[in-house]
Amino acid sequence: MTTWLGFAQPSWSQGTISYFQPTSPILLHTEFFTELYPLDFDGDGIAELTFGYDFHFIGVRPEGFNRVLIVLSPPPNVGGPVMPLSAGFNIGADSGEGGLAWAARSSLDPFLTLVQSFDSGSGGAFVGQHAYMGVEFERAGNTYYGWVLLQISEFGAFGSIDAWAWDTRPGAPILAGAVPEPSSWTLLALGAVTLLFAKRK
Repeated sequence: MTTWLGFAQPSWSQGTISYFQPTSPILLHTEFFTELYPLDFDGDGIAELTFGYDFHFIGVRPEGFNRVLIVLSPPPNVGGPVMPLSAGFNIGADSGEGGLAWAARSSLDPFLTLVQSFDSGSGGAFVGQHAYMGVEFERAGNTYYGWVLLQISEFGAFGSIDAWAWDTRPGAPILAGAVPEPSSWTLLALGAVTLLFAKRK
């Protein structure tokens, strides 16, 4: 049994970030035929990504002109699996360098691999990872960058979407794991609680 949530992830605050964490992780698993989970990244009613999964595979399909960050497979192979990113990785226009690339959907194979399970074991760069996926998406003619926190089992096609975020400034990069800055009211409230606690001690 895999614990899907409960691993603390480092995070940074930025004031221009839109962030969403479901009340429970969105599970990507089925014992049967392919199921699809469309992810409306920015809440505009249009899915930017579609996750597809069945009993031996989990992948992601960027919709339209959207792209995700992959690690390039060595030639003569084309493309590659989705790259797991550590907290603090800079996701932006220049991220597709040094063996990485921004990849859109392909007419030959529209889903980019997170994990593929075989009798001999599981393949894919995300196997056994609780990490971030880099996302580039189009909105009203502008390009935006974001991340999705995913957990993928090392024991087969079991996964979850834990949270996602994007920077609301067109073209602005985002750090993997970055969340919105707490408001000044929240900071004041925290300060008041801390002072009250200190007085009681």
